[in-house]
Amino acid sequence: MKKVLFITPLLFIIFGFSVIHKKTKEEKFWVWFLKHQEKIYHHIEDVKKAEKIYNQIENQLKKVETNLTFEFSPILSNKTREFTISAEGNKKHFATVKKLVKKAPKLKKWKIHALKQRATGNHHTVNYGDVKLSCCDIYFRYKDGKYGDIGIELNIRNYDGKIKTQEATFHLLDKLIGEYDHTYAIKWVDWVLLDEKDVEHLEPFFKIKDLINQKKKKPKNHHVNFAL
Repeated sequence: MKKVLFITPLLFIIFGFSVIHKKTKEEKFWVWFLKHQEKIYHHIEDVKKAEKIYNQIENQLKKVETNLTFEFSPILSNKTREFTISAEGNKKHFATVKKLVKKAPKLKKWKIHALKQRATGNHHTVNYGDVKLSCCDIYFRYKDGKYGDIGIELNIRNYDGKIKTQEATFHLLDKLIGEYDHTYAIKWVDWVLLDEKDVEHLEPFFKIKDLINQKKKKPKNHHVNFAL
């Protein structure tokens, strides 16, 4: 007599559920984050513990995409922290970041962002390695591109020509206009030493934000040339 294999409803539920709900790499990251969120929340600024925590988060993010980075805010007045996942301006990975953040659970102590957001205010300072740079030390002029984007010449007080200083300006741009607009709206950047006598013919650095906002409101085919 031929044997017939019967699967009980309970076994079907167990095995069927595990197959149907196999976790994606994005879901696995958030499972890990949920498990460690209290430790991250309380100790991310602890000098003795932060490095280990950062390494753990970095390793988990690499399982999603090797080129992603992240940053945290201090604890805010509403007792939350901001957790920002970034592609460091690499537009090829923007979709990956957005997909990962879309899978994030709702967490009482966290506000989670895809890509670096604009910071409030205009007068920011960054400490990047041994470089300290402020928006107040930079002026600019610009030239329109073909597709609503712009190229900018940054005139920097006491500019030393070092790569670190140039990279510090990128961090300031992220703060002013956010990672998305920094990537898509700024076509190219040049750096020069500020001539204090020329300041009246230049724009303060923070006004890049107003310029980008204006361009986003105009029709896509609107294009005005400004010579440097």
